[in-house]
Amino acid sequence: MLLILLVFAGGNVVTRGKGKKAEKNVTPRETEAERKADYIFMEAMARNAVGEDDSYFELLRGAYELDTTETSIGQNLGYYLMALGRNDSLMAVKGYEMMRRHFDLHPDDYYSSIFFGMINTTLGNTDEAIRVWSIVDSLNPTKPDVAVKLVESLQEKRDTASLRRSLTILDRIERAEGKDLGLTSHKIRAMLALGDTAASLDEIRSLMASSPRNAQYQLYAGDIFMALDRPEKAIEYYDMACATDSTNGLAYYKRAQFYLNRGDSTAYDREISRALLKEDLEVEAKTELLRDYVGRLYGDSLKRPQIKNLFETLLTQHPHEAGFRDLYSSYLIVAGDLRGAAEQQEYAVDADLSNAGRWRSIMSLYGQLDDSKTAIETGKRALEFLPDDEVINLLMGANYQQLKEYGPAMDYFRKALSLVDKEDISTRSQLVASIGDIYYAREMPDSAFVYYREAVDLDPDNLLALNNFAYYLAENDQDLDLAERYSAICVRANPENDTAIDTYAWIFYKKKDYVKAKEWIDQAVSLEEEKPQSDVLHHAGDIYFMNQQVAKAVDFWEKALKLDPDNKILKKKIRQRTPFVE
Repeated sequence: MLLILLVFAGGNVVTRGKGKKAEKNVTPRETEAERKADYIFMEAMARNAVGEDDSYFELLRGAYELDTTETSIGQNLGYYLMALGRNDSLMAVKGYEMMRRHFDLHPDDYYSSIFFGMINTTLGNTDEAIRVWSIVDSLNPTKPDVAVKLVESLQEKRDTASLRRSLTILDRIERAEGKDLGLTSHKIRAMLALGDTAASLDEIRSLMASSPRNAQYQLYAGDIFMALDRPEKAIEYYDMACATDSTNGLAYYKRAQFYLNRGDSTAYDREISRALLKEDLEVEAKTELLRDYVGRLYGDSLKRPQIKNLFETLLTQHPHEAGFRDLYSSYLIVAGDLRGAAEQQEYAVDADLSNAGRWRSIMSLYGQLDDSKTAIETGKRALEFLPDDEVINLLMGANYQQLKEYGPAMDYFRKALSLVDKEDISTRSQLVASIGDIYYAREMPDSAFVYYREAVDLDPDNLLALNNFAYYLAENDQDLDLAERYSAICVRANPENDTAIDTYAWIFYKKKDYVKAKEWIDQAVSLEEEKPQSDVLHHAGDIYFMNQQVAKAVDFWEKALKLDPDNKILKKKIRQRTPFVE
């Protein structure tokens, strides 16, 4: 942003020859210094044009030191000092004063004066902004943009005299330029601030008389009547705008919003439906209307049939509009219909086969549905168009891993790792940890631990890697202190995460601290009360046994077996009433 503004200053604000004070009897030495300053200044502008900020600043400062009478150089240096002085108030003040000096000596330097006025407006220096814009306006009475800037500063002041003065200026502009919605809105803002409702209404009538069939004017009139608490007139103008321009999405939105604000949900639904079902309403307008409508009502299950019907009707009208498909997919996700959401994304991706986001979304949705085979089929198709998309390769690996097809899973993870940006440590850590998971699944724990360590070194906040590393260390009775430390990080970060708490409990079990293990496994079991997991119940049985609660231990094992009926170890533990089985 700094460079852009400096280029603006260098390219438009500087007007050499306007900054020099008229002096008599200039000595040859002074003349030579001025020539050097001119040369250095022009070189500074060249450096600025190619983005060499440091050189630009040093040259600019050198030019000013040679010739402090050249205020146009000071104008540019002053702005740079202001930009650099965001954390140095003295530097900022010095820069500001250099810019002010140039303006006071040369207010006819139009672009520099405009720039100084804008800086005062931005800084909230309202009085100074009024002074600057007043002078520039007096020197350029035929430039309406300057006059409007003066109006805006006067209205920011908000006192009666300033507001009335702003109205006088607006009348002057209007006489020269004609009726304009922007000018009218400024006038009405001042009138309302002055409490002159009658004048505001007269102004609305005058605007409407200038162009009776202008839907934009009609909508503005409706907004003003709403602000004046005259809803019966507001809806009259909103209706008028809809009739004037049946393709104006904002008109329908305003009318629907009117009923919503009045608490009339039935009328709101009716207006939205009417607008969306109009075939001549622009697609962009329909999309915005639908997005607002769904955003308000997506949580209302009673509205779901109506919303679904709207989508289906719109898709019949516009079967190839990918934006509607995207929106419908998002809604179906919220409604819990993941397969329907994936289907809509599949339609949408056909409109743009290079859209990586849609391919990723489809794969993720099928992954959530535990349909890894369909996710893989989708991914293979996606890679025909986007072979070097790291996320699609990652998702392919994850789905093959879910199917326990570790060979292709490893290949895709390594491909994704070769593609991902080296600065993206989070994704790199995730991929390295996934490779570790595969090595562990292949009963190669030493190799797995190498990758887990690398994943944690890359991203110490990778909680999944921390948890898996900690759990597998415990399973192998290796470095239990490190396992406890990593697991504790996960529990602190996710105190309601049953998996993290189960790992923590199991580490204490392995460390033979059975009392602590029971405290934590109780928390994990409680968190899974609605949806228990076999592994957690299995661990609970072992932990309770070591706390000498054999009957409770067997009860946990039996519950775990119901969830995992083919588990031979659990069957032996139940039969022998002990965790120590062969």
